[in-house]
Amino acid sequence: MVYLSLGSNMGDRQMFLQLAIGLITYRIGRVKQLSSVVETPAWGFEGDAFYNACVGVETALNPQDVLNELLAIESLLGRERKKAEGYQARTIDLDILFYEDKVINTEHLNIPHPRMEKRNFVLAPLAEIAPDFKHPVLKQSIRQLVADSQDKANVTSLKDELMLPKRQQFVAIEGNIAVGKTSFTQLLQAAVGGTLLHENFFDNPYLADFYQDPETYALKVETAFLEERIHQLTTFFSQKNTRPVIADFSLEKSLLFARQNLSARDFDAYKKQYLKVNEGLPQPDLVLFLLQSVPQLQKNIEKRGRDFEQDISDDYLQKIETGYLQWKENSTLNICELNTKGIDFIEDPEDFFPLLYAFFCA
Repeated sequence: MVYLSLGSNMGDRQMFLQLAIGLITYRIGRVKQLSSVVETPAWGFEGDAFYNACVGVETALNPQDVLNELLAIESLLGRERKKAEGYQARTIDLDILFYEDKVINTEHLNIPHPRMEKRNFVLAPLAEIAPDFKHPVLKQSIRQLVADSQDKANVTSLKDELMLPKRQQFVAIEGNIAVGKTSFTQLLQAAVGGTLLHENFFDNPYLADFYQDPETYALKVETAFLEERIHQLTTFFSQKNTRPVIADFSLEKSLLFARQNLSARDFDAYKKQYLKVNEGLPQPDLVLFLLQSVPQLQKNIEKRGRDFEQDISDDYLQKIETGYLQWKENSTLNICELNTKGIDFIEDPEDFFPLLYAFFCA
């Protein structure tokens, strides 16, 4: 068990604390204890007040690896550590307080955290989750350290609550053509770790012909997509994988696109084939559905420059979007809608944070 302190005094402080907890869950281990959020004055410098919290995490990592992951999480959330930084405002501040009862003093790692007994913003939330934990050097419990603290700083308990995110093992990203599924998948994988599963999009030999002559090639293109997705999922999940899987497609999109593109008779036959093969395949624990406007989708299509996509009409994109919305309402999968209208999560990392927050809270 490792005890960590979290703090933020820039931007949406509640969001950054929740993002940190979500990333800790995926990158370090299961969060088993979670304090409430407290607000405290900036300590050691003039600045906005901090939101602080503490967590107890069950981890298989050694202390140095825990520290490395905390630094990586800080970097992902926009903190830049500088050698001459001193005390400054930051989006997130993550520290190891205790790692079991170990005492470690190296150039880069000090456990227990030095001077924590003099800081109410650490002691107050830590006392909520580990009041009887004994400081391995001072030989006092956290409860005793709170009682003996000389820190006069006010600690205000807030009603804002943090969540314990569930570590999803199989996450699929869905959405309309050119909504940014693959880019989002890569960003999510970089944040939480895990294994990428990309759809073999360009292997479909009928796709370019379909966009030129939908009526003739619809059944061929949808059948080829279904067969390839089944092959990918079967091959991928036949291998042992303990890390989370982040995929830029789900098998259910096969049924969704087929419903829009096939005649009623062809769709009935296709659906029977789909239902037969779908029963034995792994289903995503969570689907993130990216929502975007048709004009922006057209801009994305133009930007990525695939020749066979350039003549896709607004009407077709709207038809697919309508199909997705109907699918969202009727599917038995756990689906979380992420509205990406008016933001650019690819170019601007700050636009990705609210989407990541929604993922952790889903």
